[in-house]
Amino acid sequence: MTNPLEEYTQAKEAQRETRKSKEIALWKTWKDEGQQPHHLEPLLKLYEPNVAFKVKQWKAPTIPESAFKAELQTHLIKAFESFDPNRGVALNTHVENRLHKAKRYNAKNQNLAYIPEGQIGSISPIEKAKNQLSEELGRDPTPQEIADHVNETAAPNKRLTAKRVEVVQRAIRRDIPGSMLGGEAGSEGGDTLYEEQQLELAKNLLPHIFPNKPEMHQLFNYTFGTNGHPQISSTSELAKKMGKSQSQISRMKTSMGATLQKEMGLTPGKDEG
Repeated sequence: MTNPLEEYTQAKEAQRETRKSKEIALWKTWKDEGQQPHHLEPLLKLYEPNVAFKVKQWKAPTIPESAFKAELQTHLIKAFESFDPNRGVALNTHVENRLHKAKRYNAKNQNLAYIPEGQIGSISPIEKAKNQLSEELGRDPTPQEIADHVNETAAPNKRLTAKRVEVVQRAIRRDIPGSMLGGEAGSEGGDTLYEEQQLELAKNLLPHIFPNKPEMHQLFNYTFGTNGHPQISSTSELAKKMGKSQSQISRMKTSMGATLQKEMGLTPGKDEG
């Protein structure tokens, strides 16, 4: 005789398999029929609860709900486009992995709320000039060089000073706690709402960025006092606690900080070594 727990487990498994079959059937119709909008609609509808949950779970307070939902749906459609059933990964798993990319948008655009409205229009030309000059000079350009480059083609009312460039760049890349391990972390001001939001985002990204790297997770938890770990900001104390040398801890901090900043959209998208 089957006990209630076994019956429940079997029912849940049957439900999961039914959904899996349904979503694959919908995806196949959409893919085989030329990816028509009317075939995409039932797929999007199937994932509506998932998207709604992610909006509640991940959206930063300064991001409009409609904007973040649209970003999630963009990644959802891209996941449908890139899905390959021959790889042996379920569609739902493939979608979940892809949706994590929306966190980068969340972090990056959250920062823009801290830029005065009059300076928002300067972001694009400044970033464009910086990228062009970096290629030409083989190094990061100075604020004055960026201003001069922008001013060559800018209208009189759009001309920039080096000071304006500096202010906008600083706002775009406003640091997460402790410059995200760029120096001694756990610095003052770590209890601000902004830093708490960024820290939560970084914590959620850890398994995605550093899969199967428990030492990186351990370092993060000790550095910021998350997941029940005591906060330890000293490199020498961390070295003792983790059984590493101070130079190893420093390298791990640098690697983690650079990767997290890049993944969260807080630095230009350069390849890290």
